[in-house]
Amino acid sequence: MVDTERMRQLDALASHQAGVISREDLLVAGWSQSGIDRALSSGRLVRIVNGVYRVAGSPSSRRRSQVAALTACAPDGYLARRTAAEVHGLLPVAPGPLQLVMPHHRKAPALPPGLAVVMRSRTLSPHDVVAQEGLQLTSVARTILDLAPTLSSSALAELVATGLRLRVVDEMELSAAVDAHPAARGRARLRAALDLLAEDGRLARAEVEIAALAAIVGAGLPRPVVGLRILDHTGAFVAEVDLGYPRARLALEIDGYRWHSTPEQKLADEERQNRIILAGWSVLRFSAQVVRREPEVLVAAVAEALGLG
Repeated sequence: MVDTERMRQLDALASHQAGVISREDLLVAGWSQSGIDRALSSGRLVRIVNGVYRVAGSPSSRRRSQVAALTACAPDGYLARRTAAEVHGLLPVAPGPLQLVMPHHRKAPALPPGLAVVMRSRTLSPHDVVAQEGLQLTSVARTILDLAPTLSSSALAELVATGLRLRVVDEMELSAAVDAHPAARGRARLRAALDLLAEDGRLARAEVEIAALAAIVGAGLPRPVVGLRILDHTGAFVAEVDLGYPRARLALEIDGYRWHSTPEQKLADEERQNRIILAGWSVLRFSAQVVRREPEVLVAAVAEALGLG
């Protein structure tokens, strides 16, 4: 095979794998080891890890890194934890090495530190893994279970709520994952998150409200009502607040940037808050940033307003 034809074949083989190709793929396609060595020497192929290459000029991407790491760990490697959560749409893409998992009896390959970290698991079963978009990864339920011990209670509750909202997982699948892995470190925390959502938590209009609820309950404060409807002294509807304490007549509002950032929305929020106050209620407002990054500020303010500080 002349070099031009060989390079066309190489491009065709790698085009379906984000520019990544393995030694085995090339040998099956009729390449010799000497031909692979020449392509490496010429720079047409670039070694990523032993036996895994990228075609020179292929664009760098998260996808290429995922395919390369999985190819190196084939056939029993799976994207896991935060990396799997990104692919499932549960978390935004974050910089840093990928996270993979392999069965404990398999030896993990030596990967470049910047590419991926490979963990091994004694409890990885066929029910815990799926294929999506040509990638092997842990299921949504197993992914959330694996992330549970690494997240705060509020972040975990928000992650579960996101999965339920996106309909990529349901309560039965999450409960089954908890039951199937009795020794998992995140088991109790995930069960608590499910219990939190099993009541009126489903009425929350945004995941950040679930995060606020989890922070409050996790701190030992009384559980507020989710989606509380406030009425005036005549019984007329005033507003529905994110969270509230009817006895204390305390309303909690969580301002997500998406819904509260326009001038029109800010004006509507002010008018709404005035109606709530005129109905005899106190209002505490918290930004999504405070809920997610400084939940202790939220907890302290609620405790003080309830006279529990």
